[in-house]
Amino acid sequence: MTTPAAAAPAPPDLGHAGRWLTDDQGRAVTVHGVNMVYKKPPYFPAAGGFGEKDAQFLEDNGFNAVRLGFAWNAVEPQPGVYDDAYIEQIAQTQRLLARHHIYSLVDSHQDAYNASVGASWSGFPAWATYSDGLPVQPNPGFPLVYFTSPAQNQTWANLWRDRAAPDGVGLQEHYAAMWAHVARHFVDQPYVLGYDLINEPWPGWEYPTCFPKGCPGFETGVLAPFEAKVMNAIRRVDENHLLFYEPSLTNDFGTPNWMPNPTGDPKAGMSFHDYCLGKVDTCVTNGLDRSAAEGVVGVVTEFGATTNAAKLTTLADRFDADMVSWMFWSQPQDQTPDHPQEPPTGPNLMDPSIVRPYPRAVAGTPQQWHYDSTTGTFTLRYSTRRADSGQPFADGARTEVFLPESGYPGGYRVESQGADVVSAPDARVLQLATGPGQDTVQVTVTRR
Repeated sequence: MTTPAAAAPAPPDLGHAGRWLTDDQGRAVTVHGVNMVYKKPPYFPAAGGFGEKDAQFLEDNGFNAVRLGFAWNAVEPQPGVYDDAYIEQIAQTQRLLARHHIYSLVDSHQDAYNASVGASWSGFPAWATYSDGLPVQPNPGFPLVYFTSPAQNQTWANLWRDRAAPDGVGLQEHYAAMWAHVARHFVDQPYVLGYDLINEPWPGWEYPTCFPKGCPGFETGVLAPFEAKVMNAIRRVDENHLLFYEPSLTNDFGTPNWMPNPTGDPKAGMSFHDYCLGKVDTCVTNGLDRSAAEGVVGVVTEFGATTNAAKLTTLADRFDADMVSWMFWSQPQDQTPDHPQEPPTGPNLMDPSIVRPYPRAVAGTPQQWHYDSTTGTFTLRYSTRRADSGQPFADGARTEVFLPESGYPGGYRVESQGADVVSAPDARVLQLATGPGQDTVQVTVTRR
């Protein structure tokens, strides 16, 4: 009789130290990820073709995170009735990604609420949609429908007023309970980055007050209490995973961010997006500044939605300059009636703007990194002191840097001061061991 091999221990949950995601060793973790939100029935990735080879592709190209969307409409098709088979489909994709060492940020996704009020798909259920008979028109389509449709704005107003559902229970209470039910499926799973509470909440009729100076009244007085209900409900079933709250959708376009940590939860993060308009990109600065003010970790969980390589390079370079984690929205995620569902891989993703070097785990606190996609030169500097305590890491602590084959087709050279290279030549993951008594490490990678 053969004794089965012991299973490898599950990786601990990620935490954070101020602005940094951290692993169980206290290393500063950076994620480069993609969004996967399938907006057509049956609303789960496998139905859109995502499978083993796609997860392998993401791993091979250095992606260590996926924002994994689900539809409230599919989770709770009737008030208080949950479709566990649907949630299991989302969970199966999460487990597939975990086998490839990819973290999932489980995301409750919507875009303009429900198709009956002008959305191109129904992220939120029809039974939770109360337009009070107001007209959908004018409806120029997503996202402009937010600004024009009376039905759209009245529906959001009723959510924020906690209108009773057909069973007499408030919509907000239904939403929070739904989230707790979903979280039970992920509480013990490895490689769960956390929960993104609601995608791009819209203020409803209050939206004109959000331009140009943001909407502090809505974010602090309406949105934060709503997301607090969700956070409290999840915490009753999951005490460990990070909870990522989102500010108003108007922040995506560059308005100031006033969003507080809804409950003061120490294991919280802010999920914010970068679709800034105009020449000056304030989205990242607004998000990071507000995250820092709240003492939470900030992650750019959406950007892109374009194949413009120059724009993507500019954005990715900006994220590097700010040392921020991000999750790309690839063109296949723009799932309109005329656009097919496709996994966000292969030619949809393989772009030097997005597939690029980055320090995915630093035994210390990052100070700077930069990548020149033209020359292939990557530089990294970091302190060997921990982000959480300021104490130095032990000698020999490992830092990991992903170096894509597409960026270094003929291999690479490494110059390092303060750390020794301990990985094999031209390994996709460069490993550096901190030298004795070193306060700072400086690394330069060039193409061979």
